[in-house]
Amino acid sequence: MLMKLLSSVLAALAGLFGAAPQNQVPEDGILVLAPKEFSEAFAADESAFLLDVRTAEEYAEAHLEGAANLDFLQPEDFAAGIAKLDKGKTYYLYCRSGRRSHNAALQMKAAGFKVVDMGGGILAWQKAGLPTVK
Repeated sequence: MLMKLLSSVLAALAGLFGAAPQNQVPEDGILVLAPKEFSEAFAADESAFLLDVRTAEEYAEAHLEGAANLDFLQPEDFAAGIAKLDKGKTYYLYCRSGRRSHNAALQMKAAGFKVVDMGGGILAWQKAGLPTVK
């Protein structure tokens, strides 16, 4: 009976507080959106530019339609690439799982860009059943 009561209390607390938020602005100030919200925000943003920060090989396997590719793992190329970008646009970034894109977003924000990061990367995008292209 105690276990049942404890399970009920935990379930109620989970309902009140939920799991980790899907959309959040962490302390570093980078807006992180879940895939569906990321897609909706990108579609509604007239200044949006979609940027895949994975390797060229990963990009070739599958990417979001309309995404440009700039490999974050090539620091000099990445820095040179973002130096050519228009700071008047909002950059929607993603990678495989969210780590690289978040680090790229931090670098771009420090350079004066407006950025939005997709939490969970293309893995979360595909898990949500959203389309990719090759």
